[in-house]
Amino acid sequence: MDLFVLNRYRDTSEVVDLMTQESVHLEKLKQKIEERKKLHATNKESDIIIIKQPQPKEDQRDTELSLQDIKIVEDEENNNEDRELTTRDKPLKEKSLSEFKVLGTNEFKKKIKVSRVLPYWLSHPLNVSTDLQNLSKPIEEEDWLHNTLRTTLKNEGLSSLFPVQKQVIPFILKEYKVSHVLRPRDICVSAPTGSGKTLAFVLPIIQILMGEVGCFIRGLVVLPVQELATQVAKVFKRYCFKTRLRVALLSGSVPLQQEQQKIVKYTESSGWVSDVDIIVCTAGRLVEHLQNTEGFSLKHLKFLVIDEADRIMDHIQNDWLYHVDKHIKVENCLMTGGLPTLNWNNITQQQSYIHKMLFSATLSQDPEKLERWGLFQPMLFSAAKLNDSEDEEQIRKYSTPAELKENCVVCNPENKPLVLYHFLVKEKWDKVLCFTNAAESAHRLAVLLSVWGKNKFKVAELSAALDRIKREAVLKKFTKSEVNVLIGTDALARGIDVPDCNYVVSYDPPRNIKTYIHRVGRTGRAGRLGQAVTVLLPNQSSVFKGLLSSGGKSELPKIEIPPNVFEHLSETYQCAIVETKKIIHNEMQTKVQKSIEIKRRFKPKKRKLDS
Repeated sequence: MDLFVLNRYRDTSEVVDLMTQESVHLEKLKQKIEERKKLHATNKESDIIIIKQPQPKEDQRDTELSLQDIKIVEDEENNNEDRELTTRDKPLKEKSLSEFKVLGTNEFKKKIKVSRVLPYWLSHPLNVSTDLQNLSKPIEEEDWLHNTLRTTLKNEGLSSLFPVQKQVIPFILKEYKVSHVLRPRDICVSAPTGSGKTLAFVLPIIQILMGEVGCFIRGLVVLPVQELATQVAKVFKRYCFKTRLRVALLSGSVPLQQEQQKIVKYTESSGWVSDVDIIVCTAGRLVEHLQNTEGFSLKHLKFLVIDEADRIMDHIQNDWLYHVDKHIKVENCLMTGGLPTLNWNNITQQQSYIHKMLFSATLSQDPEKLERWGLFQPMLFSAAKLNDSEDEEQIRKYSTPAELKENCVVCNPENKPLVLYHFLVKEKWDKVLCFTNAAESAHRLAVLLSVWGKNKFKVAELSAALDRIKREAVLKKFTKSEVNVLIGTDALARGIDVPDCNYVVSYDPPRNIKTYIHRVGRTGRAGRLGQAVTVLLPNQSSVFKGLLSSGGKSELPKIEIPPNVFEHLSETYQCAIVETKKIIHNEMQTKVQKSIEIKRRFKPKKRKLDS
């Protein structure tokens, strides 16, 4: 510690003596440091690489001694005992380390990719064609179809059946030609939107139930939303018009008491009896009737159809399938007085099993999800193509109609409204369905286009904020060409049939591949031509490409729009933006004023204290 002594208030001679002492002390420290380095180098393990520091020059060697080296030496002097112990243990450690064998090599091998193994019925489906224009065989030649249904199809303007109908309907009818003792195989159908899946289960159910005696609930069709239930119920009623079958809609659009009066009635001779043969309902409303409607019985149920099965599978409402199974088991036990004995008489007189049918454009291939339905020897009808690549998994993905043309446009955020306006005005697109990811975005875009395209085209907004009556009124105007552009959210994308839609524009890109399939499926339906365009930002292109590849689809061709188009529309666009801001600001002010008035109306009055 002599180096750190402060030499103040001393003579010059004493200072010189101290400097000589310090130099001598420095030399001793250097020698000790060199000895320690040599000893440390000899004790190093063989696999450690020692990097030598560059040697300083002789004239700078005295002054470049680091404080770190000095500190190391002083610490070693203060801990002599510990150092001796560590030096004694070093040979033992080196010996023990040398005895261990080093495992592994420096080469890294790629892990073997595990391919997914699907059940046989999922990996070997019956292929369904997506070509809806080349239909050769007319309806008159379909001998397996009932004469009444053929006449109704002709009256509806249909000359031939679609591919999915030609394959699914004969298969279902064939299952019921054999003895009633054998249980029919359940079916799953995955086909593009607008390919005729609804008639694929409507026609065989009506044809089979036409020969049944008595009025019981034998057909049950479950859908996820009210609009789809209303749409399917209209199709059933149309084709049951010339038969004795009666159809009821249970969707929550009317009070529960009114629906109860439609489906069951009480008689003095037989008690509670059913007044309908086929029920089309939503899942939540079905559970309400099972729990609250007296006389509602499904013990004679023969067909259970789940349309948009993937959506119902993901959002199970009130666990409706559990309630249906429990209700049927309780009804059968009450009817038979407990579990029947196993004999030929009970087998032949036993009530037939429920025939389950799953339909969707994006049917899941997850065996665990499909296992929930309890399918019996299922058969899959799929329109998706199988990947031929050896590197990719041999699984089937989603498909779109062959008549649908798909494109994309890449532009900056400020040019997105200009792209849409260019398609509507310059390209003269009519009956356009535009999708956004939020109701607020749809409202702003609808206001902007109505201001900007005044006297050129008519715009309407359709979202979940509107009630059912207003939605139907807007769709009727769109069908009659009173509205040219319909802007909405993904509430429109699920199964709802928008008649004569020519173009679909995804103003905001879809969040997943299922949403994309259902969006573009609003056009190109029933063999008609259609076009779908997705508007993308530059940073969204790679994500959208991965989204398509996850569904087994290739990259979409791009539509290039010249830059002078944006320059030409910029002036009118700026004027429309200013007007749109004013309109939205006024709407916000009116909403705030209404909320204040409502609060004042329900504000409790202060009570005056009696004197």
